[in-house]
Amino acid sequence: MHLNLFTQCSPSPQFKGFWRHPRDRSATGYRDLGYWVELGRRLEAACLDALFFADVHGTYDVYQGSWRAAVRHAVQIPSVDPLLVLPAIAATTTRLGLAVTYSTTYHAPYECARVFSSLDHLTGGRVAWNIVTSYLRSASANGLGEYLDHDERYDRADEYVEVARRLWEESWDDDAVVRDAAANVFTDPDRVHEIGHEGRWFSVRGPHQCEPSPQRTPVLYQAGASGRGMTFAARHAEVVFLTMADPTSDAPQVARLRSLVAAHGRDPRSVKALQGSMVMVAPTREEARRRAEEYVALWSGEGQLAKWCGWMDVDLAAYPDETPVAEIAGQGSHSFVGFLRRLGPERTWTVGDVRYLVATARRPRTNAPVTLFGTVEQVADRMEEWCEVADVDGFNLIPCPTTQGIDDICDLLVPELQRRGLFRTAYDPAERTLRERYFGAGAPVPPRVPALDPEAVAAATATGEPAAARA
Repeated sequence: MHLNLFTQCSPSPQFKGFWRHPRDRSATGYRDLGYWVELGRRLEAACLDALFFADVHGTYDVYQGSWRAAVRHAVQIPSVDPLLVLPAIAATTTRLGLAVTYSTTYHAPYECARVFSSLDHLTGGRVAWNIVTSYLRSASANGLGEYLDHDERYDRADEYVEVARRLWEESWDDDAVVRDAAANVFTDPDRVHEIGHEGRWFSVRGPHQCEPSPQRTPVLYQAGASGRGMTFAARHAEVVFLTMADPTSDAPQVARLRSLVAAHGRDPRSVKALQGSMVMVAPTREEARRRAEEYVALWSGEGQLAKWCGWMDVDLAAYPDETPVAEIAGQGSHSFVGFLRRLGPERTWTVGDVRYLVATARRPRTNAPVTLFGTVEQVADRMEEWCEVADVDGFNLIPCPTTQGIDDICDLLVPELQRRGLFRTAYDPAERTLRERYFGAGAPVPPRVPALDPEAVAAATATGEPAAARA
């Protein structure tokens, strides 16, 4: 299986209040280069595929119409830019992949192409781009760009990726850099080309500013869970992050993704599906119970509400408990609303339900949704079940609490997976780039594919037929 470690350059990513854990180093480490260098070495020693940095623009100011709760509970603020961390980790590792979020909403595609070509050069072909369409209105209030509705953000992102890929793949021939000292020619200008892109959103002449990097195009990650996001992923992504509640009930979601990939004319196995899961693993049942109690004690309900309201683009504090969530769904992240539907498809979820679900601390259970909790044997069993039943290719692991969780993943979980033959014991020397890590030595950059018409998308999404049936 493939294993990524999820993090952010902020205190205690994802688990609000857990910066108070006595062993947590992220509360100050997020702004310390030595912290990140040490983490990279740690993960490389455990043979993980990649260290994955999420990121966000703006502050979570939807809850109670203010950013005060987010600031109080360190809800992805304060933070530093993860792009600046990657080269330092790359300088002290040789095999670990490095993935980073970069927004199509607030950066120009020409700038994006240069950033990722630079990172791919500096990492020796180990970089991935997590493609996101940013959703916080506060970013627009800070002058980063115009706020767009959910589907329009994806329409713009389709063209954005097309521009970036043309710069990476069409602008420079493989042999453009000749370094001919006798002729005084560093690069043959006849082998460098403008792309001449003119579209609805972007006008980009080119040429690209960087020569081809080891991967040319970074590995393309994506995590959209809405129907529009899944269509975007099926067209562009090589690695897709899913957040599912149960292997059996959510297996159709993976099947729908693979069906959409096939409908776009791609091999459904050319996309790796990774389940995003919180990990709290312990050496014994007694220790697992102790950590579950600790989890409840450290939970910050107000911080979690600030985060979820920002994701939903809905202030849950502004509505009566009995208000149906479907009536107030915003233009933010659609992932949570879809998650609620899968969690209780027959249930009419209300604002009160969500407030309770988000803000109330509950002891983790070994079969809890989106959670890998228990002894190392129990967690490994659950991971096997996910791979066999839901057909996922691996996991995006979110350690809880941060520092202790990372240690437990490296020292307890990975050795157990290796013992079962489910995870590598060494990196394959033939796989020099991150793309080769996922798809084998010599794996090429995937071809660009045109958008499907809406009827074909609807048919593939609705049926979830095996890929062969739609090829």
